[in-house]
Amino acid sequence: MQDVGEVTHRDHEATILEAARDLLAERGLAALSMRSVAERVGVSATALYHYFENKQDLVDRVVKSAFERFGAYLDEAIARYPKGSFDRVRAIGEAYISFAQEHQAYFRVMFSIQLRDHLRTIEDLPGGGGYPLLRQCGVEAMDAGVMRPADPDLVSHFLWATVHGVVTLGLACRLAGCEGCRCEEGDVSPMDLFHAFGPLIRHGLEAPAAQGVRP
Repeated sequence: MQDVGEVTHRDHEATILEAARDLLAERGLAALSMRSVAERVGVSATALYHYFENKQDLVDRVVKSAFERFGAYLDEAIARYPKGSFDRVRAIGEAYISFAQEHQAYFRVMFSIQLRDHLRTIEDLPGGGGYPLLRQCGVEAMDAGVMRPADPDLVSHFLWATVHGVVTLGLACRLAGCEGCRCEEGDVSPMDLFHAFGPLIRHGLEAPAAQGVRP
């Protein structure tokens, strides 16, 4: 049986993390302080130091929590599809977009908060930011013969850039209607656009007739 004090401590910690997450998503890292988080939660700034060593510790925990949720979300999304299937590759892209739409505050924190003075590498991201799982799905699809052989890192970066770009556009502005999306003008979601990209991702842009005349 769990100790009541332990449960209460964990609940308070979760409330603080959520408040810090929302402030980071709304105002950015520069505007975040232990005092601003404490005011959002309704406690004294001193109380926060019972749970977190300092601001950096709090920010690190928020980012780590966001990526952990993201990773679990991706794992669950692909679990129903067999390894090596193209459906599994598509599912991870759909899950990426769904997570960003359902958890916008977490998504904004994950990819906008720089914890160091230099750009992060994939290895710096908790769980690799989902990249190892995406790469694994691609490699399995190549091994199964449902995806043409190619540099798995190049393919992974292409797919990652595609879904991240769609999500970023969707968060920044209304996406224009297009016939391929089968929806009304001005009423296109990132998921609509991703699905419309399907044939382009599978078959590319180059016309078959041009493939035989390339220099």
